[in-house]
Amino acid sequence: MHKFDIKKLEKLDNLKRRESMPPEETLKKFKIGDKGTLIDIGCGIGYFTIPASKIITNGNVIGVDIMTEILDIAREKAGDISNIEFKKSEEYSFPVEDSSIDYVFVCNVVHEIEDKVRFFTEAKRVLKDKGYVYIIDWDKRDMKDGPPANERISKEEVRNLVETLDFTFLEEVNINTEHYGLKFKI
Repeated sequence: MHKFDIKKLEKLDNLKRRESMPPEETLKKFKIGDKGTLIDIGCGIGYFTIPASKIITNGNVIGVDIMTEILDIAREKAGDISNIEFKKSEEYSFPVEDSSIDYVFVCNVVHEIEDKVRFFTEAKRVLKDKGYVYIIDWDKRDMKDGPPANERISKEEVRNLVETLDFTFLEEVNINTEHYGLKFKI
């Protein structure tokens, strides 16, 4: 499976990405409320985690990633933001309690996961009843940026998989010309 190469950190935050996927505006497209707890799985440098902490003013944001080095960068970028926390995670085990999360946010990660059923089963474990899952990933087609098309997963494949785990599909969210967004509820 394709995994992000930490040597390519500049891909996580640059002018082109900020223009095509501005973090705060992108999060607002999912209609995240100002209360609750959001977990950003595969948070990287905190590209979405930090803006989420500004939207969820009456709650907390947890950024998790499997790479310690990248979490150190995220912590530094977050500075003294009080409602944000970064934690080292395993791919199929998120370091939070059962039923403790209102929003699971996953951007450009699903295509990197080998056992997607196990991944989404873990997401389901951490979600509160009536919690949401927000997914952004690359369209499954050849394009200049992103992983090769054969390493991507289509929005239809994601939807079919997640719905078989008893998530309810709510809507498709328009992200940009290269990515799709999907919103589910448990």
